[in-house]
Amino acid sequence: MKIRTAFLGTTLALSAGGASAEEFRMQTFLGATAATTQAFEQMAAELADATNGEIEITVLPGGAVVGAGETIEAIQNGILEGQYTAPSYFAGSDPALGVLGDTLAAYPDSATRDRWFSEGGGLELARALYEQYDMKFICPVYWPPEQIPSTVPIETVSDFEGLRMRAPGGLASDLLSRAGASLVTMGVGDSVTAMETGQLDATDLANVALNWALGMHNQAKFSVLARHSMAVTEMSVSMSKWDALSIEAQTAFEDACNAMSAQLVETLSAQDAEAQAAAEAAGVTFIEFGQAEAETFRGVTQEVWADWGAKSPNAQAIVDSHKAFLETLGLN
Repeated sequence: MKIRTAFLGTTLALSAGGASAEEFRMQTFLGATAATTQAFEQMAAELADATNGEIEITVLPGGAVVGAGETIEAIQNGILEGQYTAPSYFAGSDPALGVLGDTLAAYPDSATRDRWFSEGGGLELARALYEQYDMKFICPVYWPPEQIPSTVPIETVSDFEGLRMRAPGGLASDLLSRAGASLVTMGVGDSVTAMETGQLDATDLANVALNWALGMHNQAKFSVLARHSMAVTEMSVSMSKWDALSIEAQTAFEDACNAMSAQLVETLSAQDAEAQAAAEAAGVTFIEFGQAEAETFRGVTQEVWADWGAKSPNAQAIVDSHKAFLETLGLN
């Protein structure tokens, strides 16, 4: 996969030896073969060239050094210098990161939600929050809306009532619980087995391509786009390492991050389309919530936000910002 290199034209042309190399060990949230990890590796290589070696990134797959919920602490302790991950992994320790990390059913799609970062003040709020952890939030990175593999059809919000579902915790679990689902916390691998043995009716999992790769289609003959979870992923680094970069290198890093995000829109969308065609051929029925159900779930999202916003001033600031932006879109 080739990442667009449009950002290279706007970056620096350092003379050899003009700036010292800064090394960044950065752990991702998925494995080495994931499209996101491969995109990051390509970005890292191109960024090293664009900065004449001032930025040298070692891309580490998910779990290579620490668990997904431990990367911020690892950065603070100097074990890592950065991460490509989802803020929702840290919802248990900071509700503001939970609210930042998943906008649930508030927006119709990820592209509209990502406009909150560029047009609604979201980038500034995210950066201010990460500064409290001595980290630089470089940019949000595209991630598609997530699906619910299910053994039964789920066509309305009321269909969640009584369903036995796997959920990872955080805001998405809160939303599903309010919809009436009976939630079980377990790992992704365990959820695949639980679906096979009939212990679960459905699971909160990932996008179509990842669900297909996990073999969810073998038991879950329905895949539901309820917009229950719209995760944010991001790239961030230690503030001290960021400050050590030249202004030109910082600009190149931001441009590269944004270029990678734009490319992933195409890459992940293409993978999802291919996986959906294969899943349909294997007998999976895809269901998408209509406008009425989307509005119902958006209302439940507002209830979740009310509770999570009350947990901290930072969380409330993010909730208020989303509400204001949704109003400008006519989605309040």
